[in-house]
Amino acid sequence: MSTQEKPTTSLATRQRVPFEKEVLKFLLKHEASIVNPVVRDFVRRYAKWLYDCASQDVTIVPGGGITLVRWTSNEGSSYGFNPANVDYCLQKLNRLFFTVMGNAYIRQTQQESPENLPLLNTQLSLELLKGLSPSLGFFVLVTYLDTDASGQDKSWVNRSCDLFGEFRDLETWRPAKDIETSSSVLRVLASMQAPDDPYYNTVFPQDIRAPEPRNYTRGQIPDTPYLGHHRNQYGTSLEGQGYHQGFQQGYIQGHRAGFEQCVNETNRRFSKVVFIIEWERKRLVNFLRSLRQTLDILNDDPLMVEDEVQVATQDGKPTNGYQDK
Repeated sequence: MSTQEKPTTSLATRQRVPFEKEVLKFLLKHEASIVNPVVRDFVRRYAKWLYDCASQDVTIVPGGGITLVRWTSNEGSSYGFNPANVDYCLQKLNRLFFTVMGNAYIRQTQQESPENLPLLNTQLSLELLKGLSPSLGFFVLVTYLDTDASGQDKSWVNRSCDLFGEFRDLETWRPAKDIETSSSVLRVLASMQAPDDPYYNTVFPQDIRAPEPRNYTRGQIPDTPYLGHHRNQYGTSLEGQGYHQGFQQGYIQGHRAGFEQCVNETNRRFSKVVFIIEWERKRLVNFLRSLRQTLDILNDDPLMVEDEVQVATQDGKPTNGYQDK
């Protein structure tokens, strides 16, 4: 933004900053002029996509329902999002960027004492992360993290959402194995392939269910369906007795074989959960890494657009990321 475009927004009382509250749109507008590759990468990969999502329209159906805008990921997951929800999340994300950049700008120019600055909220909320998840492709994983995740997994997401904390375990973390039988994950994977559902995958049928208990319990054997010639005036014939014995054995073996077949087939279905979660884990980690690195850089130097605005520091030199004229 040029110095002639007088900004109208303020971070604190009587304190103006040289960028608008919708910082991400400003950065997107000047994306080609962003001199820092990390900030430029975030704008190109995420800001542009989110604004594209927010600008689309949904089809409204009778009763107030909508047909979500959809996209399909590489592993075959179909994600649906409401552009209005994406726009709402973008406002919150812009607020986060504006506060970080505004604080950094005021610190650099020393126009106000640090104790009077608005406090930085360094923790990205799980609510915002979940709101962004359908459009960014990690809806199943964040649903799990927001509901019945293990203590270790919840601890990881808390550390990862600490935007200025350590990057510990960001790349190496894998969710606990019980994610495959998580009730929240199963409900998502069992979703109908409906136009208003935020997630579905054609790999999973709608009647998907968790594996049966590993401790096999045989059901009650029904009465033997004797035929007429299996009985005579003396009772059950020898043929009938053999038929009864065969029916009993066949039911016992067949019931057990059917149980094992059901468990094996269900397990094969659920083995695909790991495949889907791994794709989502990569997308989530990539987003968190890019967001954290971008905010960390902007917290040191909020003015990233070359030749737009220069602010002199105490020694008279322009801030990083700008060319001297």
